[in-house]
Amino acid sequence: MGTTDSGSGSSPSRRTFLKHAGGAVAVGLAAGAYAAPDETIRLALVGCGGRGTGAVRDAFTYTSGPVKLHAMADLFDHRLQGSRNALARIAKDNFDVPPERFFLGFDAYR
Repeated sequence: MGTTDSGSGSSPSRRTFLKHAGGAVAVGLAAGAYAAPDETIRLALVGCGGRGTGAVRDAFTYTSGPVKLHAMADLFDHRLQGSRNALARIAKDNFDVPPERFFLGFDAYR
């Protein structure tokens, strides 16, 4: 017979089920996020404001495989250029965005 958190009944409680299911999902996500050393994770940044730029900066610290920024898009040129300058300065090895992969305006969101 199974046990519950409260010790009564024969099936696991919802809390116990969610605790174990959440652990299984976390393990599955971690396993799926692994990249072999020869498989570069290519990122595309759509929306080059502070959150998007910060998320890419955080992704550059990923240690299970190489990560490169592959494309960038934003509605506003000043955000695109500001993000480009910041990311290229802090992580030159991870920045791989030639001019043809910069997308500006509403075309960037297609």
